[in-house]
Amino acid sequence: MADEPETTGGDTESAGSKGGARHGLVYESNPKHSDPWQSGKRGSLCEREVRPLAEVLLLRSVIWKEKRYAVHEGRAYCAQEHSPNRWHGYPVGWVEVPPKLVNQWMADGSLTKRDRKKHREAH
Repeated sequence: MADEPETTGGDTESAGSKGGARHGLVYESNPKHSDPWQSGKRGSLCEREVRPLAEVLLLRSVIWKEKRYAVHEGRAYCAQEHSPNRWHGYPVGWVEVPPKLVNQWMADGSLTKRDRKKHREAH
């Protein structure tokens, strides 16, 4: 069903490695989400400590209407496919995440009400 989320199976290998390619998910960083920001259009800034986890977050993400979403330590992350099988991700506010995914993560304990409120708006 188109509205039901899918996962990649929770593979913990790097998305840039054989494991990620096997799932059709290859992570590529986008400088507009890194510090220092590139000149021109800026995206939400991804924290330095999360950047090494980007590939794993992509592999653990859930697809929803052509975007992928993940949660890590109470924060929401979104990934977009910028070329075939190539994805880049960035932090988003919980208001940008589909409610069904938010409810799923609340139910399984991946997200708390406190974190949802704390990170409600975009970064």
